[in-house]
Amino acid sequence: MVALEAGIPIQVLLPLVIAAMMLGVGMSLRITDFTALLTTPLSAVIGLLSMFLIFPGLSFLIAGSYPLSMELQIGLVLLAASPSASTSTLFTYLARGDAALSLTLTAISKLLPVITIPLYIGLAARLFASTDTTLDLRLEMISERLVQMVLLPTLAGMALQHFRPRFADRIRPAVIRIAVIALILLIAALVFRERHKLPDMLLQAGPAALTLCLAGMACAYLLARVTRLQPRQNTAIVIETGMQSGGTAIAIAAGILAVPAMAVPAAVYSLIMYLVTAMFVHLKLGGKFHLVHTRPEGPLDT
Repeated sequence: MVALEAGIPIQVLLPLVIAAMMLGVGMSLRITDFTALLTTPLSAVIGLLSMFLIFPGLSFLIAGSYPLSMELQIGLVLLAASPSASTSTLFTYLARGDAALSLTLTAISKLLPVITIPLYIGLAARLFASTDTTLDLRLEMISERLVQMVLLPTLAGMALQHFRPRFADRIRPAVIRIAVIALILLIAALVFRERHKLPDMLLQAGPAALTLCLAGMACAYLLARVTRLQPRQNTAIVIETGMQSGGTAIAIAAGILAVPAMAVPAAVYSLIMYLVTAMFVHLKLGGKFHLVHTRPEGPLDT
C-alpha cells in the first residue's frame, strides 16, 4: 500500500497549530480542576489506569489482530496514547456523570503524552515495524517535540490563567477558535491532496477503530464496576477512556513523524467515538437525549 506523504508546510504548521490549541486548553485549566485527585483518589487512579494502561494495551492487541499495514498499526497505538478529548467532560455532564472527575482526568491527560506517546509508539515500532523499514522513530526527538508542542504551551496557558486570569479568559476563545479552524483546514488540505490513497486505508482502519472504541469503553465499565465505584464515576471513566484527542494524534503523525498514514486511524476513530459516545449517553438517559443550555466549567473549548 502506498503511504501518504506529508508536505513541508503541513509538517511545520500542524505542530504550531496544536501548540496554539494547547495554549488555549491550558488557559481553561485551573488548579481546582485537579481536585478529584484529593477528594476521590481511587476513582482518579482507576480512570488513569483505564486511559493510559488498559486502553493502549487493547490497541496493541487489536492492531496485531486486524490485517493492518505497519503505519496503521502504529497509528492506532498513537491514538490510544494520546490525551482524552476535551469534549469528554461535556458528554460526561450530559450523561449525568461525575463532571469533576472528568475534568481532573482530562486535565491530567493533557500533561501525560510527553511520556505515554514515545513509550507506546516506541514499543509499537519494535513489534510491528519490519527490519527493512525506513520509518524514523527517534524517541528522544519525539519527546522533545512533544514537550514543545504539548507540555510547554499547556503550562504557559495555566500560568496565564493563574497570574492573568482576565487576560486569559479574554483571549482564550479567539486562540482556540483560530487554532481549530487552522487544524481543520490543514487536515482538509492533506486529505484532498492524498484523496486517491485514502479509501483503502479507511476500509482497513474502520473496523479496528470501532473495535478499539467499543472494547475500551466496555473494559472501562467493567473495571469501574469491579472496583465498586459510584455509577457517576463509572460514567465519567467510560467516556474519558473512549474519547481521544484525534487532532493531537493527527498532528503528531503528520507533523512530527511525517507519516500521515499513521493519522488515518485517528481520523476514523474521531468520527466513530462521537457516534458511540452519543449512543452511550442516550442509553444512560434511559433512551432520552436532553439538550441543556448550561455546561460545567472547565476545558470544554476544544
